[in-house]
Amino acid sequence: MASPTSRTLALFRSLGFECGVVERYNSFTKQRTDLAGCIDLLAWKEDVGIIGIQACAGASHAARRTKAVAEPRLETWIRSGGRFEVVSWLKMGGRGKRKLWQPRRDEVKLVELI
Repeated sequence: MASPTSRTLALFRSLGFECGVVERYNSFTKQRTDLAGCIDLLAWKEDVGIIGIQACAGASHAARRTKAVAEPRLETWIRSGGRFEVVSWLKMGGRGKRKLWQPRRDEVKLVELI
């Protein structure tokens, strides 16, 4: 089963972005640490810029967005020219049809942080 991180990497690569995982696992504390407290992945593309991405399951989209908006370092990230998106994944499809993973992309703007 693919994780939200791997699905998000595949999505952005299919859109022509270069990507990398910046979330790290600390073996001493047994916890994952995000870049700036809320960024799992970086994606960059000429004429688009650099996007910090929080990848998650669909059920936790609102909680992850709320946590990111509360992170003081996110404002500095956006003021420095970076963009930020929460990308969550839900299985969707009509009744009796095959369910497919669908992304929900939600960009956080500077005006939401001030």
